[in-house]
Amino acid sequence: MWSDNESLSDYIDYSHLLHAVTGLIDNPNLLPCSIGIYGDWGSGKSSLMKMIEHHYRSDKDVLIIRFNGWLFEGYEDAKTVLMASIIDEIIAKRKFTEKAIKCASKLLKRIDWIKAAGSASKHAIAYATLGPLGSLGVAATEAIANLKDVDYENYIKTKQEKKEDDPDDTLRSNIQEFHKNFEDLISETKIAKIIVLIDDLDRCSPDTVIGTLEAIKLFLFTKNTAFVIGADERLIKYSVKRRFPEVPGENMEVGRDYLEKLIQFPIRIPEMNTVEMTTYINLLFSKLYVNDEMFEEKRNEVILAKRAKGFGFMFDQNSLNDFFSSPDTEFVDAIALSSQIVPVLSRGLNGNPRQTKRFLNTLLIRMQMGASKGMNLKRRVLAKLMLLEYFKPETFTSFHDFQANNDGMLTLLAPLEISAPTDQERTELSEEQKLILEDQWLAEWVRTEPRLSGENLQPYFYFSREKLGITSVNLQRMTPKAQEVLQGLLSESQTIQNKTVKVISAVSGSEAASVFEALTQKIRQRETAKDNTATLKMLFELCRLKPELTSQLITFLGKVSEKTLPLTVITLSEGFLKMSHPQPFKTLLKKWSESTVTNLSRLAKTKLEK
Repeated sequence: MWSDNESLSDYIDYSHLLHAVTGLIDNPNLLPCSIGIYGDWGSGKSSLMKMIEHHYRSDKDVLIIRFNGWLFEGYEDAKTVLMASIIDEIIAKRKFTEKAIKCASKLLKRIDWIKAAGSASKHAIAYATLGPLGSLGVAATEAIANLKDVDYENYIKTKQEKKEDDPDDTLRSNIQEFHKNFEDLISETKIAKIIVLIDDLDRCSPDTVIGTLEAIKLFLFTKNTAFVIGADERLIKYSVKRRFPEVPGENMEVGRDYLEKLIQFPIRIPEMNTVEMTTYINLLFSKLYVNDEMFEEKRNEVILAKRAKGFGFMFDQNSLNDFFSSPDTEFVDAIALSSQIVPVLSRGLNGNPRQTKRFLNTLLIRMQMGASKGMNLKRRVLAKLMLLEYFKPETFTSFHDFQANNDGMLTLLAPLEISAPTDQERTELSEEQKLILEDQWLAEWVRTEPRLSGENLQPYFYFSREKLGITSVNLQRMTPKAQEVLQGLLSESQTIQNKTVKVISAVSGSEAASVFEALTQKIRQRETAKDNTATLKMLFELCRLKPELTSQLITFLGKVSEKTLPLTVITLSEGFLKMSHPQPFKTLLKKWSESTVTNLSRLAKTKLEK
């Protein structure tokens, strides 16, 4: 299996991204600068930042500082933690003169003062910017209500009488002095450049996100410094919106504008395409079959070949022998497996490296569990079933029930595996078989090798038991984007629901499937139909925007207990299925018309009679 942590081994070829970042940092005319490395969860941001650190490792004039705000979440104020961390790193890694010691002492004193004076106040920056009014908080209504408490005359007299050598007694002066002392410390310790790498910011609370960004701009943004922030851009914008709501009636987006002001150079990590994912997966498998030294040598050769031969090159079955001489049968079989799963994974996982790795790790874990029980699971059969598990969860559950009652055999797939049936053959198919053919993804999946109708699938479903329980929503493999969509759809706020609906089209197939699964499990878990009205409506809305989930919706509606379904299920089904899937819709009505739930049965019978 493969570690899920960041890596210096480049399986994708991030050299162009690395050079883009180092090119900015190495240009003295651009310092100080802030660089945003943006990408989805699991896209490789942390690995790229590790490569940046490695790039400067031998330059003694450059100080690299890594900061992870997530580690301090809930313990400290983000601004003062970041400031103190940078000073501590300089103290630990540079030799200090007496002057440097004095500068550092002043900085540490100011950090403690800011921490104590503000008590990690959310409004410290407002005070520094707005004077005494700022201390009342950023909310306009609160400020107006407390204007009578502000002694402006005393504030002006104090400012007029203050001498330069007076002790610091305001946050404003501490910020200004901190900036100057920080520049003096960099100069005195002979640091040519400070590069601060801030990772996992998108895992932090909105307050930590904003506090960290404000510390960069307000306290630490001095000459010869570069800040590299790795984050999911959407989650940072979300934090900004939470802190600074949109201005009513204004044509502006606060989250975007604020982020563009704080991050000068955005660099976005693109999704892997099918060619890149093929090379990525095959390099992962290669690592399992050769020693570390040989793998690094061959990995480098593959990356160099990719650069030399252009975008069309990929490391696959055809080029395996160009890099590895006499690979054993198991190695060759592993490489061949990618040709089966890559086309589906590249679309369904949006070319995400971490999700791809987790899929493969789950595959190998189940293989190992099977071996420990003396079961020789076939890797291709397992991989094919796992694709169904990821992208068509309702069909996967339905197939489990079918094989459990048929000695592990999926005989219903037999007439569908050979070729597309003729019109005459189609009339002889069951409703479930016809539904499979109407779903292009399922129809293609059935016909891909290996064929499953002749396999005993009991052991394969045995090792997927944790997915077959309906009592726990599977959040483990949900990406932050999918979780955000799920929370938005389940929100009681109509405004949030409407905003969420607008972004559904942008989520990947795997993400949409996981949201679908979570919504259906919510419906199953609730005891009364009334509680499911809003959730069911969002489920239909999800399927309307992701029509590839329609077969899953029909399968779910056909199996879920009628006691959990509100009457609106008939209206929603009529609007969504009557024209596109008339026969499945009629079958559902017939099933509901025979239900013991009186109101549902009565309405279904009425619809059937029409």
